[in-house]
Amino acid sequence: MIPGTERRLFRLAAALGLLGATGLAACGLFKAALALTLGASVAIVSALWLSDLVGRFEAPEKVAPARFDWKFGLKAVLRYAFVGLALWGGLRMLPADVRWVVAGLSTVVAAVVIDGVLELLTGRRSGAGSAQ
Repeated sequence: MIPGTERRLFRLAAALGLLGATGLAACGLFKAALALTLGASVAIVSALWLSDLVGRFEAPEKVAPARFDWKFGLKAVLRYAFVGLALWGGLRMLPADVRWVVAGLSTVVAAVVIDGVLELLTGRRSGAGSAQ
């Protein structure tokens, strides 16, 4: 299960992608809207998988000998294969709109930045900031 902060980030990233694609489609740039949607969906799915992958790195409660988990390795390889194939296929279909695919890929990063700024502003308003 995704904790509240991660869930908020993924919802914000999806909203940014949807807002951008809607704006482009409203301007009549349908190929650009499709390219932005492709980039945003690949970024969000990749970030969800990465979140799941990092969640497995929690410290075990018992001290156990380290061993290689082949399922863990396979999921990591499949994640990068999916991202690479999705981007390659998308760029082959939409070669003129590479900048919009890259903009879509940055939705998760933009969501993290926006969430960080909002947390900073909220922290300062409540007096819990480090400057006080």
